[in-house]
Amino acid sequence: MLKISFEVNGKKVNPNNIDGAIEAAVLSNVSDHLKKAVGSVRCSEHGESPAIKVKGRNLENLSFEISGCCEALVEHVKEKLK
Repeated sequence: MLKISFEVNGKKVNPNNIDGAIEAAVLSNVSDHLKKAVGSVRCSEHGESPAIKVKGRNLENLSFEISGCCEALVEHVKEKLK
């Protein structure tokens, strides 16, 4: 299963437990987008799912850090997210 984590301004956050409805909605939308785009991706060799860390200094400046069992999986996820 796809693993998604969030880090904003150096702190781990949970979209379900963040202060502010707008902030929660932004993180929830990002999570939904990632699940739709790469939620079913598995490594064809190892059968593993990727992990994605969404991080940034604030909600307006987020980037994705993708990890997985091998470089082929990471590259496949990056292609799907373009």
